[in-house]
Amino acid sequence: MINDYLKNKYLRYLNIKKTLKDMDALNERLIREKEIRQEFFANASHELKTPITSIRGYAELLESGMITDEATRKDMISRIKKEADHMNMLIADILEVSKLESNDIRPEVMRVDVTLLIDETIETFKPKADEAGVTLYNYAKPGVFVYADYGHMDEIISNLVSNAIRYNRKNGKVWIHAANEDGLMELRVRDTGIGIPKGECSRIFERFYRVDKGRSRQSGGTGLGLSIVKHILSYYKGTVEVNSKVGSGTEFIVRIPEKYEP
Repeated sequence: MINDYLKNKYLRYLNIKKTLKDMDALNERLIREKEIRQEFFANASHELKTPITSIRGYAELLESGMITDEATRKDMISRIKKEADHMNMLIADILEVSKLESNDIRPEVMRVDVTLLIDETIETFKPKADEAGVTLYNYAKPGVFVYADYGHMDEIISNLVSNAIRYNRKNGKVWIHAANEDGLMELRVRDTGIGIPKGECSRIFERFYRVDKGRSRQSGGTGLGLSIVKHILSYYKGTVEVNSKVGSGTEFIVRIPEKYEP
């Protein structure tokens, strides 16, 4: 009788101990999530401040009447438009990340023709690639498919291709390969660019993290593309692998289940 009493008391003690441990873990997670949100908004404010400052500066110069040369005026107006476009992109990406993180996603799942989508992506990015002196190659197998939201797949491919162009070199190349294998859709985007230092490969999916900050801002990058890719893949139970060598290029390997399972 006493043994049963002690045994029950000990079990209650273990349950209380486990509950307290779970509560500590939950509290730590909530604190970390709060820190992440604060860091996100601080970074977002900083990123938005740059184009706003530029726009304000150019607008004040134009308003002052000090700029009388027509060519200079046109150049400033062009710069204002460029900064405004960058700000629109940044806001759109911030809203997308926020939506993905809050799981506020209502995908329209369909059979996406990945091969065709890659063709369309190459067509879209060809002017940007030509300007950068980069050649794009589609090595996707015919009829590659995945059941997913078309916009999400477009977001993944576009972000990876855009980065492959942005961080490439003159006369560089980008190879895009896709295939269906073992119940997965596998997408590979490889470039001949500047590469990523080994210690930074694990950080490139962080929001606003840039390997080459100057190049990214100069070419209109928001620093949120890979974070969006990672969030989308997480939603579809997909994975992404990065292989890179400084000076030799980078390859991203994305794998997503062919069939969508919520």
